[in-house]
Amino acid sequence: MELFTIKKCFNCPNRVVDLDKLETKLRQVMVEKDFNTRLGSRVESAKPMHHQMFHIALAGCPNSCSQPQIKDFGVQGQSVPELNGDCKQCEACIEACPEGAVSLGRRGVLINTGKCLNCGQCIRACPTGALVEGDVGCRVLAGGKLGRHPRLASELAPIASENEVADNLAQCIEFFLNEGRPGERFGSLLERTGRVPKR
Repeated sequence: MELFTIKKCFNCPNRVVDLDKLETKLRQVMVEKDFNTRLGSRVESAKPMHHQMFHIALAGCPNSCSQPQIKDFGVQGQSVPELNGDCKQCEACIEACPEGAVSLGRRGVLINTGKCLNCGQCIRACPTGALVEGDVGCRVLAGGKLGRHPRLASELAPIASENEVADNLAQCIEFFLNEGRPGERFGSLLERTGRVPKR
């Protein structure tokens, strides 16, 4: 019996990372940590309830269709835009950005990093290749939950490679299994202890 779930959004055109490969890597972490056996020893039911399980969500972009912000562990695909070459100031990137994070300066495109969610839409819209992908990876989130006392997940890393995501999950699992109380959600554990797993 699996005591964890992995939910991922489907491979839509907005995705900026390969979720199939990442899912395989994260499943391997759960196997290596012997998660089902270790958590199973604390679950006194043949049919565990939702809150007794560990929920993972993988989103291919910041649209977050799989809802990583409210799962025990989640990732959002990230594609950081960078200027590479002469901007023709056609404004296609400005029209494409739903956050209003792109503007034009004297020398071309300006990205407001405080507003940018790294969705890659401006990059895809650029007809000249002046905007390209810089860093590509995943934003790592942990400790989200709904229920009686909702909590949005905390950010563990703004952008991480697949291996770094797997390392983050491994740290979270060890913390959850070693410090968590029976039936306690990961977000509740983080609130109770005031700690975030080491990265």
